[in-house]
Amino acid sequence: MLKLIGTKNRTIVGLIMQQSIALGLIGFVVGKITATLLMAPIFPKYVLLEPLDSVIGFAAVVVICILASLIAIRAALKVDPAEAIGG
Repeated sequence: MLKLIGTKNRTIVGLIMQQSIALGLIGFVVGKITATLLMAPIFPKYVLLEPLDSVIGFAAVVVICILASLIAIRAALKVDPAEAIGG
């Protein structure tokens, strides 16, 4: 729909990338809080994670989100604007 109203490809790329990274960050934060505060006390085994492990995990999430968004960006830029409205 954005292409139909004349939005530049750069803007579409930025929107998709922002959404992907935001979803990844939300997932990381929810997972980290759940693992640290809710599951750790009831989990039968204790796993020691150093602060650097969280930083590396965070970086991995961001990289994976960027790579995954490239697939969506490619698909979005290929769509013909007329097809977006069913035409």
